[in-house]
Amino acid sequence: MLDYLLLVLIGCILGVVTGLTPGLHVNTVTLIGLSLYPLLGLSALQFSIAMVAMAIVHTFLDFIPSIFIGVPEESTALSVLPSHKLLIEGKAIEAVKLTAYGCLFGLIFSLIFLIPALYLIPLIYYGIRSFVIYIIILAIIFLILRERKIERIFWAVASFILSGILGLLALDLKIISSTQVLFPLFAGLFGLSNILFSIKSKSIPVPQEEFVKVDINKKLVFSGILGSLGGILVGVLPAMSPSQMGIIIYDIVGSDLRNFLISVSAINTSDAIYSLVALYTIHNPRSGVAAMIGKIIDIDFNVLMLFIGVIAFTAAFATYMQLKIGRIAMKLMGRFNYRNVCLASFFMVFLLIYIFTGIFGVFLAILSMAIGLIPILSGISRTHLMGVLILPTILYFLGF
Repeated sequence: MLDYLLLVLIGCILGVVTGLTPGLHVNTVTLIGLSLYPLLGLSALQFSIAMVAMAIVHTFLDFIPSIFIGVPEESTALSVLPSHKLLIEGKAIEAVKLTAYGCLFGLIFSLIFLIPALYLIPLIYYGIRSFVIYIIILAIIFLILRERKIERIFWAVASFILSGILGLLALDLKIISSTQVLFPLFAGLFGLSNILFSIKSKSIPVPQEEFVKVDINKKLVFSGILGSLGGILVGVLPAMSPSQMGIIIYDIVGSDLRNFLISVSAINTSDAIYSLVALYTIHNPRSGVAAMIGKIIDIDFNVLMLFIGVIAFTAAFATYMQLKIGRIAMKLMGRFNYRNVCLASFFMVFLLIYIFTGIFGVFLAILSMAIGLIPILSGISRTHLMGVLILPTILYFLGF
């Protein structure tokens, strides 16, 4: 029992590191861990426990870079703008609290819905498998048409197609593994482009309110419930990200950016949980960590329950760390020149891209950054840049 607890704590520490490192995806660390796994002297179950703990803590902490710097990964990419609105209003700590509470809601309601999910995920997956691609196409059309004006729709289509073509080239060339290639792609599309724009605009840091109260009302709780249910859909719809599902929920139900942040963070955490359920029920992992676990261990109901216990234990640690580190980050941002922080982050991300993916990854990041500037300059939603994954998925399902 003590060795399991130690492994959970190690996983938590790794999750803090991966979550706070700008643009670093948990899947990248998982791949490194998988390559080192035979040398670690751990059983498959022990190694998996550490990876599950890391993945859950990561889903909490990876909102911190996206709030204060703007370097997300795909699961938090579209939450950058709403969290930056709060940053500009001097309420960055509110964004930290909302995403922490959203992740916690996602965890709580995912555990409540766990037993129904064991039946729902196979039912939905096998029920829509024959026409799932048409659901995705309709979702994309919906997201594009919500721009309303012709000019904005044109730029939305351009962003989707250009990012999609980039995704096709990056995935088809296979110079970098399909998991690692997402790092330079998403760092460029959503992170580096945002940082470059911040540097160019010479943003003046806004004094931040140190104490911002977040009232947990019925609307926020309801957004957490919707986010947890949305995590099930993300688990069965290929290439759909938590952030995109959050936008669809946001538009259909109608809400403000605070509810949106709750929904996105709840989807993010519930997706991490339901990916393990998907591995158990339909043998189709929906995350890099679940895929890794599926390669080294046969997951049965007892193992699934053990992982759920690890997740529940880890969540308390993750919530505390996000609130604590978020407050520290807010204070540090007030002491440093924001433009210099952006410059340092800009070069740090490029350095990490070079370390993990080489010169080809740097080239991909530069191309991605150029495409990522289109929504920023045209004033449209960045959700259309998810074409980087969705267009290749659509063409694959259509037989091209």
